[in-house]
Amino acid sequence: MSMTNEPTDRLTRMCDAMLNAFTEHPEYLDGDKCIVFLDDRVMGGIVLSGYDDTNAAIAALLLHLQAMITGRDLDVVFLGDDGVGKL
Repeated sequence: MSMTNEPTDRLTRMCDAMLNAFTEHPEYLDGDKCIVFLDDRVMGGIVLSGYDDTNAAIAALLLHLQAMITGRDLDVVFLGDDGVGKL
């Protein structure tokens, strides 16, 4: 997966516009963080703002998902191309 700071398609351009609205909002504060994800059932677009790196954004997203599914378990397993779990 390649990473870029420039929108590369329709969905990432829309995500980028949403991110601009976030940072231009009158209540925005330095240090606020944002993940914008769009999906059109064919592909997805995502932009990140305020995170040190993608790992920090993924960790924050997983913590928020865990909070959303109160009373259930959230297990995350990363699989290799062969379908076998990897560390």
